[in-house]
Amino acid sequence: MTVLLPVYGRATYLENAVSSVLGQGDREWRLLLADDGSDLVTLSELESWTAKDERIKLRRRARNLGLFANLNAALEEIKTPWLLLLCSDDCLELDALEKLSNLIECYPECDLVLSSYRSIDEVGAERCDVNGFFYDHFVPSTAVVPQGELLAPLLRFGSVNGNITGMLIRRELFARTGPWRSDWSQSADWEWLVRATQATPILINRDPIARVRVHGAQLSVRNRQLQREAEESLLVLRELQRLLPGHRRWAAHHAQFLLWNACKAAPRVGLQATLRQFGLIHKHVGLLATVLAFLRTVPARWRIRGSDQPLPPPPA
Repeated sequence: MTVLLPVYGRATYLENAVSSVLGQGDREWRLLLADDGSDLVTLSELESWTAKDERIKLRRRARNLGLFANLNAALEEIKTPWLLLLCSDDCLELDALEKLSNLIECYPECDLVLSSYRSIDEVGAERCDVNGFFYDHFVPSTAVVPQGELLAPLLRFGSVNGNITGMLIRRELFARTGPWRSDWSQSADWEWLVRATQATPILINRDPIARVRVHGAQLSVRNRQLQREAEESLLVLRELQRLLPGHRRWAAHHAQFLLWNACKAAPRVGLQATLRQFGLIHKHVGLLATVLAFLRTVPARWRIRGSDQPLPPPPA
């Protein structure tokens, strides 16, 4: 199994990520550090790790390609049948690879494993388990989701994995689904899952195998601040509505988060950019449906204000 660790700066967290691989009880691993044109400080840190263990390899891009283009390039360099994604600010539990190897043997029909994880903040303290909160609604314990049947959860709950860390993928699956969308920066994992669930049964593993860090320097946070997430997410919602007609209310529930983010960003990005976001929402989901979905969430938003508790999903 190859652990694929995409890197772009943030050398502060690298030691935790790499050390969590080195400390695995299962020693049959390779680690590919896929550097996406980082600064010299990060490069020096990466090179120091390759000198410590011959199983660690470094591939450096001459220029910054973006997360998903970097991952696609790394696919060409992986020779093992399976790859496990690990973001550079996250870390694996020390028995993660052993657990995942056992799951591969027990569920040979699945080419993709999505695992629960523990959510931590910038300093490593545990946060609300948002990932588990949504999984509890449709897979309270480890189970196989038959081919195609993850589409409904992907529309109702969003990108159910919530993060690429912990995605265990049989490399051959990309030959059937195609790569990640390299021109996207935010929702390419969600979009790829829509394709993947139509190609293979998916194992949802409820035994946490990683710790996923939430902090202000994350790519997803920057994308939200710069209003880059809306169009990608809305295109996924449009495709899911095409595949699952009759669930517009679910799509509107997700679009209302984009509407709220656009409203909050309006003083910073200006009227023209805000109106463009409203136009995208109207085009792909419907502005009125989205406003009504937002109004339905107001009581829940008030109840959980000031906490990191997620909003409940729309009714089944």
